[in-house]
Amino acid sequence: MSYYPYPQNPYQAPRESSGLSVASLVLGILSMLGFCTLILVPLAGVITGHLGYRREPASRALALAGLILSWIGLVLAVLLYALIIWVIWFSVDSYNTINQNADFFPLLDYA
Repeated sequence: MSYYPYPQNPYQAPRESSGLSVASLVLGILSMLGFCTLILVPLAGVITGHLGYRREPASRALALAGLILSWIGLVLAVLLYALIIWVIWFSVDSYNTINQNADFFPLLDYA
């Protein structure tokens, strides 16, 4: 009587996907490279980072890195937009102040 070992189970559990975490990291890197001017890039990175952090526990480090970079990019985008709005507001205000004090017809004074 010979004893044969039980056969190995050929089925292996499928690998957990890390698509959301990788997408968050890629979007975070893109937002650091200057694409934060398009506010949708860091916003999409924040959303995919939170989803990846919650749904993919094996790749939480990637999701966390993507979250950090995307949040920094989002803050930079908001500050950049606030600076642009402030500069436009200040330039229009100073333009109106200069035009109110300017004499448009200085040569008519000498006629």
